[in-house]
Amino acid sequence: MMNPLLLSGYGVKIKVNNMRSRSDLHISNGRDNFGRDLETYSFRPRQIPYDSIIIDGHSGYVSLQAFHWLSRNKVPVFVLNFDGSLISSILPPMPVKADVRAAQFDACKDPEEKQRIAYEIVRAKIQRSRDVLKWLAERYDIETHRRRLDKEALALSRAKTVNDVRIVEGRVAQQYWHAIQSIVPETFCFQSRIVRSHQYNASDPFNLCLNYSYGVIEGYVRRAINIVGLELSVGFLHEFTGSQTKESLVYDLQEPFRWLSDVTTIEAFESGALDMKDFYFLGNDYHYHIEVEAKKRFLELLKDRFNSGVKHNGKMWKWDTVILNKTQELARFLLDKSDHVDFVAPSPNLQRSDTQELRRRILALTQSEARELGIGKSTLHYLRKESRSEQPFRIYQKVKGRLSGSLAGGRGIH
Repeated sequence: MMNPLLLSGYGVKIKVNNMRSRSDLHISNGRDNFGRDLETYSFRPRQIPYDSIIIDGHSGYVSLQAFHWLSRNKVPVFVLNFDGSLISSILPPMPVKADVRAAQFDACKDPEEKQRIAYEIVRAKIQRSRDVLKWLAERYDIETHRRRLDKEALALSRAKTVNDVRIVEGRVAQQYWHAIQSIVPETFCFQSRIVRSHQYNASDPFNLCLNYSYGVIEGYVRRAINIVGLELSVGFLHEFTGSQTKESLVYDLQEPFRWLSDVTTIEAFESGALDMKDFYFLGNDYHYHIEVEAKKRFLELLKDRFNSGVKHNGKMWKWDTVILNKTQELARFLLDKSDHVDFVAPSPNLQRSDTQELRRRILALTQSEARELGIGKSTLHYLRKESRSEQPFRIYQKVKGRLSGSLAGGRGIH
């Protein structure tokens, strides 16, 4: 289950106290507001409740003994830049699995094997893009973008090389981000995820939040790769060169799970959990920054999405477990212990409680019809008020069931 400890601000300190008797890990959070009490934490060995530590402060220290403590307790540390990009990670020692790495290198040298894995990664990414747009289409008019995305995706079946796969992935991504741009209010200045010169910029609040959540997902992908024993730098979809600074396999395995960030970011701005007041702009680097409290709220939303769970192989899995499972599947495929690799399953259950159909049904509902459905006067007033607004809203499952039942019975919208 995803449960990171976020440390931010100036003066973050991680050290070990009472090394002879207790060996407690002592953590002092950083300061962003000197009028607020300093947050401190203390944990005994094997009793830390967090699965990772995320640091996005730029001032402080981690002692060598703390590195040792965290490694022995299998708690990775991820250091993020102000724009959400991952600067560094400190992971527990990875297992020595020469057979897995040798098979990974061999597959990367084999054009057919490399294309097959790249194809499966992009196939999964395209399916998740479709899932997200289907979810958005319940609330917004984006059918043109969905049709264009589907048209571009048809070319994937004809892709013969990794470069062909990359071209399809890029064209599908362009339609996907056009769709999302169309539903993001102009206030947030979101033009696209892809710009002429580069990607992953923080020149607007929406992109900044995408960066931040992608950085968190990157940390969990790194941890999975580390556990399985694969080589971070040798990927199949993303190119790697002798002078690279990015780990290709990390970026490969992020692709099927980026939707977690996209949906969380959309929901955060839709619901008002994040607004322009939560961001500030610095003219010296032309980038937006996010306030610490807003960052904590956003991380909680991402955590909820990660831990929402999905049914897979007869069990309920958290998404961090799915990431690990898919990394293990890739390793088994590389070792010829499995004849296929599939990043598409499991599919997320994305649902909205404020679809256009339900909004129209609510606004057309008379008080006598509401009484027959067991919906009180005050509830109907609330539902009508929310249905007229542009903001998303939640409907209790019992009320939603009654409204949906009336729709299924043929009452209401014509």
